[in-house]
Amino acid sequence: MDDAAQQAGPAARSYRPEEELGGFEQEVARLDHQAALTWAHEWRILRPLAPSGGGAVLDAGCGNGAVTAELSAALPGTRIVGLDAHPGLLERAGARGTGGPEPELLLGDVGDTPFADETFDLVLSRYVFQHLPEPIGVARELRRVLRPGGHLAVIDVDAGLWGTAEPDLSGFSEEAYRALGATQSADGGDRLIARRLPRILRDAGFTDVTVQPFAYTSDEVGLAALAPQLSPERLLPLVERGTLSLTAYLRAMTAWQNFVARDGFVLLLGFAVVGRR
Repeated sequence: MDDAAQQAGPAARSYRPEEELGGFEQEVARLDHQAALTWAHEWRILRPLAPSGGGAVLDAGCGNGAVTAELSAALPGTRIVGLDAHPGLLERAGARGTGGPEPELLLGDVGDTPFADETFDLVLSRYVFQHLPEPIGVARELRRVLRPGGHLAVIDVDAGLWGTAEPDLSGFSEEAYRALGATQSADGGDRLIARRLPRILRDAGFTDVTVQPFAYTSDEVGLAALAPQLSPERLLPLVERGTLSLTAYLRAMTAWQNFVARDGFVLLLGFAVVGRR
């Protein structure tokens, strides 16, 4: 059960918005929804790292620009740049009004950015690293474009530490989500990326690496608000690809429907792993 990455291209092959449930348009809506769920939690972690009174921030793998716009609104006077390798998502980012200074949006790969050395004070990469076949190389590239003393903040999830549910759903959905993990791994991704991120950042040359978890619950946002992220319906494309049996899918879906009917409780975990250049 994960938040989707928001970057596609040579560096991130395991995320293809057109192949998500409902196709491109539904995936764009889901990305907006996910950002609304978690941004307040993420911003509490990011605010102390952000420059004040100028500077520059890069949203590396900005997708449809939901968080790029939030950064622009929160940091007036700061140069905000969004980079993504998916033209369709970047087009949606460009069509988004911020009510203030418009961020710069560039088409490009997070593993091979078009920026000069030491350009940014803060680089943010949300739900991207779980889809990278070579995350250390990308971390090194993002370190290159940071100014000395600047920070890289990687926000992502770990399928083994996704959270908890009451009543427990794991026995009914384990097979289905194991298939999702195997499919993502086959495409070069890693649904257990959060536990690897501290060493990835250290191996890329970052210092003062910290792990800052954040949590949100169904009582906080409403169980219906979590359905776009948690419903096994998102796994239906795996059935169509033949990597998940229909039986396993139906078992997980029935368990989820019963869970909703019983007003179940969910606690979800995300992780911000921060390193300093």
